[in-house]
Amino acid sequence: MIEFNDKYLPLLNFIISLTGLVSLVLLIIQYKKDNAWKRLQSTYNFIGIGEELELQERLYSVYHKLNIYPFPEVCKPFTKKEVKLIRNDLEATLVTNMFLNHLQNLCTAYEFELVDEKVFYSIHSNRICWWYTILEPYIAQRKIDYKNPKIWFEFEQISNKCMASNKFK
Repeated sequence: MIEFNDKYLPLLNFIISLTGLVSLVLLIIQYKKDNAWKRLQSTYNFIGIGEELELQERLYSVYHKLNIYPFPEVCKPFTKKEVKLIRNDLEATLVTNMFLNHLQNLCTAYEFELVDEKVFYSIHSNRICWWYTILEPYIAQRKIDYKNPKIWFEFEQISNKCMASNKFK
């Protein structure tokens, strides 16, 4: 028994410890793969077409009634007059805020790495930048109105990041 304790027990302990360490490394690798897969499966990667379409249709409809969003579409910031028209119309305010909240949620999901970066830039970045360019004057005014400088902050940050990196084409 003494011979076993002196010769084989340390080797046995080493093998068991090494096996545990290898198992832990494999577990970490699998965890990272699962996280990458979950990011690719995230609902924010491929937005729900129905909900997005319905919200954008409502936005277009309200803006069409107010005669503030031209067709064919042009990516230019709202004027002060257009911002005032939106602020003075309850439906326009609600729909615009809902749309901004949707874009904010998408950008927050990206910030928390729930959205794959390549998928985000491939699918969403141009739309994010497009709408930020148009709605930036509205956002600036609402920050004052709501006394909240952080409102739609992630949307603003991600838009600026996309534009600065020349990924907005």
